[in-house]
Amino acid sequence: MRFIFSADWHLSRYGQDKMEDVSNLPQRLHGIKTSMYQMTDHCREFDIGTIVIGGDSLHGKSVIYAIAQNILLDFFRDNNDIQFIVIDGNHDLAGKGAGASSALKSIDNEPNVNRIQGLFARIGDILFVPYSYKLTDVIKQSDAKVLVSHFGLNEGVLNSGISIVADVGLKDLRNRYETVLLGHYHKPQEIIEPNLSVYYVGSPIQLDWGEKHEEKRFLVVDTDKGTVESVLTKGYRKYCIFELTNENKTEVITQARSLIKDGHNVSIKRIEDVDIDGMDKEFRLVDRVEKDITSRGITSEMSDKDKIYKYLEIKGINKEKQDLWAQTAFDIILSCSEIQQEG
Repeated sequence: MRFIFSADWHLSRYGQDKMEDVSNLPQRLHGIKTSMYQMTDHCREFDIGTIVIGGDSLHGKSVIYAIAQNILLDFFRDNNDIQFIVIDGNHDLAGKGAGASSALKSIDNEPNVNRIQGLFARIGDILFVPYSYKLTDVIKQSDAKVLVSHFGLNEGVLNSGISIVADVGLKDLRNRYETVLLGHYHKPQEIIEPNLSVYYVGSPIQLDWGEKHEEKRFLVVDTDKGTVESVLTKGYRKYCIFELTNENKTEVITQARSLIKDGHNVSIKRIEDVDIDGMDKEFRLVDRVEKDITSRGITSEMSDKDKIYKYLEIKGINKEKQDLWAQTAFDIILSCSEIQQEG
């Protein structure tokens, strides 16, 4: 089977973003949509008939924004010549345990969409395991040539490079699967062993400052040949940070102006005693003193997710409990964001 693999689209309202003139959509939503249609264009150019979405198509869990849902439904309907296989990610679900409900139920009647329901499904030599309360049990008790799922791997890393203890490790995948395709972690990465290859495809665009400088992509997978090809996404606004010194000041300003002109998000971090008089009116400036908020590794450019996990590490929270504490923090942040946007 030959297909495109992508994940972690996180379609949402993004109500605080600037609007793109060409589409009248918030900037991040415009970028995500652009990457989605790049995938279908690639399908037609290279005669690929299927796209697999590995979780977190939507972002808001219990809140479904009409603008996000409409983009997803229109996408499937605009591309009815392509087949889609979709699994739930944690952000697609509201509630916990056996009572969790999927925000993706609205796509179940689309004729070219197969949303994997239940704990798992096997199509040929591919095992599809959506995010659920039984996910780890299914993965550790099953086998297939290829596994498609949505979870944190013990050996995987977040955008900041932090690794966290997870319920699944490479030891649970060896001798069960040959290729593992994952959503959940936004940092594109591979873990390659002699008889096991694990791929986090990553988010299709840079969603915040925590994903700065990352090259985003989708994957072209051929299970018959055993190949996985990475294709870079394009057409979105990037996050770029420059470290400013007396020596590179002229070069940094030139590059920053060029990127800003093209619409990208740019931050300049002063790491030496450089004269920045007037630059604050043109650029987003960060002094080195802001680099390490606690002097223990939490930086102002980290994503909220990385900040929370680093804070829990600093506070000495047991690693086995960090996911539970972090999820509580994420729920609070999401609730506050929803209240602010609705207000």
